[in-house]
Amino acid sequence: MKLYLTGKPCTQERHCYFVQGKNVSFIVDCGFQRRYAGDEVPHLTEEQIRSASYLFLTHSHENQSGALPYLFANGFNGRVVLTTETARQLLIPLDNPLVLEALSVPYEPFTLPGGLQIIWGRSGHCSGSVWFRFEENGRSIFFSGDYYGRARVHAYDPIIDQRADLAVLDCDYGLDIGNSREEQIAQLAEVISDALSDGRPILLPVPKFGRGIGIMTYLCEHFPHTDIFADTHFITELGHLDASAFWVRSDFQDVLDAVYVRTIPEDFIALGIYFISDPQMDNPESRQLAARLMECGGRVIFTGTVEPNSRASLMLHAGQAMLIRYGVHCTQEDMLKIASQNTFHRIIAYNSDYAPDKPVYDI
Repeated sequence: MKLYLTGKPCTQERHCYFVQGKNVSFIVDCGFQRRYAGDEVPHLTEEQIRSASYLFLTHSHENQSGALPYLFANGFNGRVVLTTETARQLLIPLDNPLVLEALSVPYEPFTLPGGLQIIWGRSGHCSGSVWFRFEENGRSIFFSGDYYGRARVHAYDPIIDQRADLAVLDCDYGLDIGNSREEQIAQLAEVISDALSDGRPILLPVPKFGRGIGIMTYLCEHFPHTDIFADTHFITELGHLDASAFWVRSDFQDVLDAVYVRTIPEDFIALGIYFISDPQMDNPESRQLAARLMECGGRVIFTGTVEPNSRASLMLHAGQAMLIRYGVHCTQEDMLKIASQNTFHRIIAYNSDYAPDKPVYDI
């Protein structure tokens, strides 16, 4: 086996990995990164794209799946392997994908044509997100995806007792431990409480899948008498979680069932907390809502990565918004804890002391 790092070296900004095996080759994730003007897609060769028998997607976020049209346009003719939820969330329909839930259950190995053995589990990052272990011809490689073992709402299967010759582990937050989850929520709640006390509404731009629903459950606990508003997409995703309980922690299903979220009113602004599924404020409708809220003294709070040169970045630098991180990735400390619970002979962990120092690894 050989591992080719074809995303952005030493970062988590654009995932894509090409694995060349003895009998079968495959791609894991195919991220697109809009901030790299003219260099948005992975550095795969046409030969690699055409020779790959499979493309495995850990989840639907743009930096994992956004280059899917590029792969198809450049000759990928293999099978896409993913969960039903990831398939539903993609922006393009797939022709004859292989659905993980139909092939096995978490921790149960299965083998695809070509002799590739696979084990998978839920990663807790968002609905449909997974980690993978691959073995072929006696060699093995592990990909954690965006695994997060402290997920608030989404179910995860702990990465324990796995063995691999090489492991690619999420370490997006690197050496910066930052505040604990409790401290993050306390800071967010304090800012929101102060604003609401002054009659100021709050706007939280969040990703389409994942982080926002976790934040919402915390805020429902802290502000049980405050109205929660959200856009149509956010409300629809709540409904999907009700219908697909497999992706929700069993101890949180009742919490979600008790949540009541209102549709954002079109003709007036009410005091409350507003969620929109647009983390970089790309859509004109999002910016119009932000303007309406700010006219009423409202505050905009970003909780994740604000991409350079995005509308969100412009708002942040203009003093029209603030950033309070809500963690959904591993630090180096988290990554090392995962490593200690498994047998990985070699580790690649971006943004850490274990960051890759070359583009190709023999396995």
